[in-house]
Amino acid sequence: MSAIAIVLAVCLTCAILFFAYRMYRRHLIPAAIKHLPLLQPVPRKMTSEEHEAVEHYFQLNKHLQSSSPLAPPPAQISAALALTPQSENVYGVTHAITRYGLATDAPYKWRYYLDSTEVHLPPLWEQYIAEDNHVELIKTATIPLVIALNGHSLVDYMYAAPPVAGPPQIVQNSSMREQETEQVELLNIRKETPQEFAARRPSGMREAAMMSAALLFLFISLLAPVLAVPWLAAIAVLLILCSGWLLLHRPAEKNRQDVHCLRGTPKRWGLFGESDQNRINTISLGIIDLTYPPHWLSFIGHDMGKKTDVDIYVNRQVVRQGRYLSLHDEMVNFPVQRFGKNAVLFASSLLMLGLLLVYVPLSLPLTLSMAWLKGAQNIQAVDVNTLESAQLRVGDTLRAQGSGMCYVDTSLAPGSKDPFVPFDCARIYWNNAVPLPLPESEAVDKAVILLNTINTQLHPELAADPKINPGLASAIQKSGMILLDDFAEIVLKTQDLCRDDGACIRLKTALVNLANAKDWPTLVKRARNGTLKGVNVLLRPVSAETLENLAANAAASFFTSETRLAINALNSPSPGGFLIQSDEGKLLVDHPLPTGSLYDYAGLVQWRELQRLSSMLLHTPFKAQGVITNISVDANGTRHISLHSEPDVITIWRYLGTTLLLLVLIASALANAALLAVRLAKSRHRGRDIQRYYESCFNPNLADATVKTLR
Repeated sequence: MSAIAIVLAVCLTCAILFFAYRMYRRHLIPAAIKHLPLLQPVPRKMTSEEHEAVEHYFQLNKHLQSSSPLAPPPAQISAALALTPQSENVYGVTHAITRYGLATDAPYKWRYYLDSTEVHLPPLWEQYIAEDNHVELIKTATIPLVIALNGHSLVDYMYAAPPVAGPPQIVQNSSMREQETEQVELLNIRKETPQEFAARRPSGMREAAMMSAALLFLFISLLAPVLAVPWLAAIAVLLILCSGWLLLHRPAEKNRQDVHCLRGTPKRWGLFGESDQNRINTISLGIIDLTYPPHWLSFIGHDMGKKTDVDIYVNRQVVRQGRYLSLHDEMVNFPVQRFGKNAVLFASSLLMLGLLLVYVPLSLPLTLSMAWLKGAQNIQAVDVNTLESAQLRVGDTLRAQGSGMCYVDTSLAPGSKDPFVPFDCARIYWNNAVPLPLPESEAVDKAVILLNTINTQLHPELAADPKINPGLASAIQKSGMILLDDFAEIVLKTQDLCRDDGACIRLKTALVNLANAKDWPTLVKRARNGTLKGVNVLLRPVSAETLENLAANAAASFFTSETRLAINALNSPSPGGFLIQSDEGKLLVDHPLPTGSLYDYAGLVQWRELQRLSSMLLHTPFKAQGVITNISVDANGTRHISLHSEPDVITIWRYLGTTLLLLVLIASALANAALLAVRLAKSRHRGRDIQRYYESCFNPNLADATVKTLR
């Protein structure tokens, strides 16, 4: 148990450290530059000279905007350059710088990007841009500011000449895109809509896997040691909260990407055959190469060579073009059907459900959980009348105390492998009837008399009143023989016990041989008529031992049969009352009971043991306490009440957790199966529906004709 707990603790610690590291990195790296390839895992701190240089650059930038019409555009971004608490971190990047030229009224028409992240570059540093650039960035209130480029620092910028108007110097090795003759007008920059964000949102497989792992941890907590249960439950809850938040949260507007709304004339460059499918990637808007969704291939030709409004991401991915083509409208009318997460959750729910059915007993948790939901009561009873007047229900807590009879189980045969214990004190009969009498048997008494008679004659020294004179007895003893001084009594006692012709065959045969009689009835007749009176039988020691063993075996068969009959008689309690039983097999009395079988005892000892147990357990004090798990009534009118030990906090968690997990798994399997079927069907027709939608938009007359034909 301790090893499992240590392993789980280590796993939980690793998980906490991982999430803490992720949160630290997320807090440490500003959102605007966290996607850039950092040279070092932890940024360095900005020096005092760099801080002074940045402040000087901000003041110079504001002075140029207020005094000169040649301020670097866009003015609203440049004006908002300001230091923040996160500006103390300086990040190093090695990457190509891409420059885009857009149509504006200002002479500075350039926007600089590292991948899809826009950065602010001081104007005098355009001449230092190369194919691969070592850039150092800091976060400002708007976009990252470049404070060093290829060995040139903003500290040196303080002593450089102020920027003047004029065309930028072209550097042959830069990766800048030059402005073409075709002008592109920037209308505005907006945030992507929630529908556009949903179109590029992940499929949810990661969140579904996290939810499946949470279900697995909950299942393990039902079987794990007590020490590990809180840790497993905490991990499961953490995974459920994280996956639920990732699935359901909607990004804030500041977290959605920028969409540039442009106006220009899309053109296709190059010559292509009719079968060339790559022409969708050869369309440009001015100097910007556009990337279209593949299913727009048939419709983008309508806007070629025309003045068109185009909305794009920074990575040039088109999200809207013209009047009809729009990812936003597609998501509104034909939402993307992401069924992968439903397939994962459906499969994991079925797997967990199978494991739950195989490894966890469900009957008791379901019974008690449903009873607790309906409301349970505490019942105390010290007599049968109080218990009869109580309204007993499954799930109630019962405390009963009184005197009753231990249950007698006769279902096990003498040859059974299980030990036969007549009284089962895990079950108690409790009623107002008179207690049953102790077991009695005439056959047992006769068997005892026969054994005593034979024992007395075979061992005359035990007799209190010997029937022969001492001299004769001494002579017989010296000869090594044994004298039966009253053989007729032995015959009559044997006949009295073995009245059935089939009983005591071997004993009867031995006695007939000793008397040289014709058969047993003749021998009995002679004994009753007195013919055998005074007849003495001499036996050798071996014959005497054989006779004694035959008598013991004959009597033992009667002891066993009479014991069974007595037990059957005890298992006939009075009608009505209650049979209170522990479904865990716990004893309800304080008496120590034998652990072996009753048949381990031989002969008369077996009968005496039954009498001893009967005198103790037919009317014995008991105390029963627990939760009622079952109530039934038998044909005799006796109410059977099954009790289970009152659960502790951990056991209650296991019962309620088992029930809740079972319900959650069933609901998850059904819901995800339905969603999977629906989304698969919709996904199969989504592409066709979008094509029909755009065809109806671009060719309304054709769509009307098609509708009329279908009618």
